[in-house]
Amino acid sequence: MLRFVLRRLGLLALTLFAVSVLIFSITQILPGDVATMILGMQATPQDLATLRSQLGLDQPAIVQYGKWLGGVLQGDLGVSTRFQRPVTEVLAPALRNSAVLASAGILFAAPLGLALGLICALRRNSPLDYAISSVTIFAAAMPEFVTGGLMIIVFSTWLGWLPPFAGTGSARTLAQSVSELILPVLALSLVILAYILRMMRASAAEVLDSSFVKAALLKGLDRRRVIAFHVLPVAIGPTLSVIALSIGWMAGGLVIVESLFGYPGLGRLLVFVIRNRDIPLLQSIALIIAAVYAMANLCADIGQRMLDPRVGTK
Repeated sequence: MLRFVLRRLGLLALTLFAVSVLIFSITQILPGDVATMILGMQATPQDLATLRSQLGLDQPAIVQYGKWLGGVLQGDLGVSTRFQRPVTEVLAPALRNSAVLASAGILFAAPLGLALGLICALRRNSPLDYAISSVTIFAAAMPEFVTGGLMIIVFSTWLGWLPPFAGTGSARTLAQSVSELILPVLALSLVILAYILRMMRASAAEVLDSSFVKAALLKGLDRRRVIAFHVLPVAIGPTLSVIALSIGWMAGGLVIVESLFGYPGLGRLLVFVIRNRDIPLLQSIALIIAAVYAMANLCADIGQRMLDPRVGTK
């Protein structure tokens, strides 16, 4: 097990290094000039040259990358060119807000998807199975801005049950914060719920049809114990990978959902920094998203190995 974890950690480090090179390269070829966006179109060539020198933009790309990577490894993400503040100060509240939203989405989608997938596997080809499968396929086909917009129209405009926006702040009560998060969480997690359910259904159905489960039932073992101790541990393993992929996929969903509901998170900040070409912030956000995605896959691999020791032995 220790060798398996160390091997995965090594792959994680190599992956993040490759991603950092890719992120830096892409930000270098983006159109526009940072100095011009900061000083404006009326700035003189001398002022622009001075600012580029201060920001290190006149240095070779390999030198700029080395300084940026060295700063990242030391916890220094640089200074935001738009806010003129350390990147960590700008990122901290947005990252915290997005973590709350994404965690709520996973905590809603994962248990419900696992439970519904197991129910569908146990009642395959029944009306309940067809109904749940049809609804989830429809949910998976709908993009977040469509489901989010429909939720705002129905639950906010027509029924008036929930607010159409999601903010943050100390002045809000717990009830207000929860009510404002309901619609964004649902819009973010419906597609994830559908994929988790479909994977759990397929995995559980395969395990239920396996010879060792049939043998356990023929021996007279209690069906519930067979499902709890023989079916679930094996069926959940492959589903963990889907959950991990969903965490990475949430990054794209956060951009849409946070913009739609006015939620001050990482996705909304990403749209802002792209429009304003804030390179240090853009690089940091992209690297954080990649790191979260990679860590989620690492945790899924370790969890799957713990549930099924055969994983990763070949």
